[in-house]
Amino acid sequence: MSNRIQALFQLCLLALVVSVGTLGATPLLAQVDSLGVALPVEVEEETQSGDIICTRQGGLVLCPEAYDPSIYGVVTASPSLALESDDLAGLPLAVQSGDAIVRVSTVNGAIEVGDLITSSEMPGVGQKATVNGFVLGLALEAYGSTDPNDIGEILVSLNIHPSSSFVGSRTNLVANIRQALSSPVVAPLDSFRYLLAFIIAIISFALGFVYFGRVVRTGVEAIGRNPLASRMIQVTVLINIVITIVIVLTGLVVALLILII
Repeated sequence: MSNRIQALFQLCLLALVVSVGTLGATPLLAQVDSLGVALPVEVEEETQSGDIICTRQGGLVLCPEAYDPSIYGVVTASPSLALESDDLAGLPLAVQSGDAIVRVSTVNGAIEVGDLITSSEMPGVGQKATVNGFVLGLALEAYGSTDPNDIGEILVSLNIHPSSSFVGSRTNLVANIRQALSSPVVAPLDSFRYLLAFIIAIISFALGFVYFGRVVRTGVEAIGRNPLASRMIQVTVLINIVITIVIVLTGLVVALLILII
């Protein structure tokens, strides 16, 4: 009986200790702006938390271009986990994966949850992605402002990769060519695809125009030599023009398939 009383007394004492510890404990709260492993980086420009940084020859800079193919990550001031050393003390921290607060603007339209976020022409500031190209990640929060120069902050799920999900949207050919030329090391396969599509499109246009000019010139000369057969010659010229259009369209379709597949 005494053993039972002693066990009961110990149990009550343990419960009292746990209760007092729970009531007297102060929760530890930490303000973080990224969920991921942050690493110290050396950026050539002054940065602030939420800036998008890109690689350039010789170091890192604030991303200066839209759909920049060399996006490195996001600067963070209060990461959930950081790997630092004495040699790199004082350098800004950056994350490449996880979730992070990112500085954005509405220069390319209001941002909704689920939109792809990419770099913009405002150094270090993100924007909504509307055409194919390199993206930073997926927006987990919405942001809207009537002034495209205003800069806000949203949470973004980082996933740096080239996106080709905008199949039916407009295509920025100049940006695609610049991206292909500027990222042969970062994404050689994508660079080859862009260059191949560009070459095929140029060749199809060149062949189409050359063939069209030759057909028209030959048709005019034939009508001048044999006016009585003008109707038949016109039909032949029309058929050749249709063939020219088919050649050009076929080249464009092949180039588009190379970019999509």
